[in-house]
Amino acid sequence: MGEEKVKAVLSLDNCILPDEKIKSTPSKADGLSVDDEVDIRILGCDFIQSGGILLELPQVAMATAQILFQRFFYSKSLVKHSYEHVAMSCLFLAAKIEESPRRVRDVINVFHHIKQFWNEKPFEPMEYMGNQFFISKNAVIKAERRILKELGFCVHVKHPHKLITTYLQILDNEKNKKLVQLAWNYMNDSLRSNVFLRYSPEAIACACIHIAARKLKDQVPLPSNPPWYFLFDVSLDEIEVSLISFQFLGCFLFVFCWLTLSLSVFSSDGLLHNPISIQSEETFSS
Repeated sequence: MGEEKVKAVLSLDNCILPDEKIKSTPSKADGLSVDDEVDIRILGCDFIQSGGILLELPQVAMATAQILFQRFFYSKSLVKHSYEHVAMSCLFLAAKIEESPRRVRDVINVFHHIKQFWNEKPFEPMEYMGNQFFISKNAVIKAERRILKELGFCVHVKHPHKLITTYLQILDNEKNKKLVQLAWNYMNDSLRSNVFLRYSPEAIACACIHIAARKLKDQVPLPSNPPWYFLFDVSLDEIEVSLISFQFLGCFLFVFCWLTLSLSVFSSDGLLHNPISIQSEETFSS
C-alpha cells in the first residue's frame, strides 16, 4: 500500500466557524448557559479594549486580541479556563502580532488597575517582585502558549476597518465624517460578538456601512441599481444576517450598559464556580 498523501492549504483568509461549532460550544457542554457565556465574552472583550487603551495600543491590536479571545473559547471552555488570563494573553500576543509589543509586566499591571477600578478599590500598584506578580506572569505565558497551540498558530486576522475606508472612497463618501465614524463604531462594537467568526470581512464592512447610512439623520444615498454591495462581492443575505447580529448586540448592550460580571464569581484560580451576578458599569465608548 502506498503512503496516503496529505495536502496542506495555506490561506490568509479569516477563520470562519461552522454553525454547529457556534451553537455547540465547550462552555455549553460544561453546563454554562448561553446568556452567561455571552456575558463573559462581552466582559472579556471589554477587558481587552480597556487594557489596550491604557497601554496606548493601536485599535487594530485590540481588535485582533478580541477576535483571538472569541476563537479560543469556541475550542475551550470558559468553565475550565480563566477568562481573565486568556484576555491578558490575547492582548499580549496581539500586540506582538500587530508589531506594537508591550512588556508582560505592563499588561499585568494595567489589568490589575482595571480590576481595582471595577471593584471600587483604591489604586495600589502590584508589587513587582511579589508572589502575585509571578503567579500572574506564569499564568499569562502559559495561556499564550495554550492559545497558539489551540489555534494552530493561525493568528493572522484580516480586519474590515480598512475595507470600510476603501469602500467609502469608491462610493465617493469618504468625506462624510459622520458616516465613516458611525461605521467604525459599529465595527468596534461588533468585536464583542461572534460576527467576525461567522462572516467575511467584506460582508461585515458592507453591513457596517449599510446600517450607518440608515441610522444617520441625513440619510446617505447609496447606489441601488445595481446594488452597491455587489461591487464588493457581497450578497444581500450576508448583510441582513450580519445586521441581525449587530441589532442583537446593540439591544444587549443597551439593556445591560456594558455589563461587568462580579469578580467574586471567580475563585483564586480564575475559574468559574458560582452563578453569575451582574452589575452595571459606566458606558465605555468605542
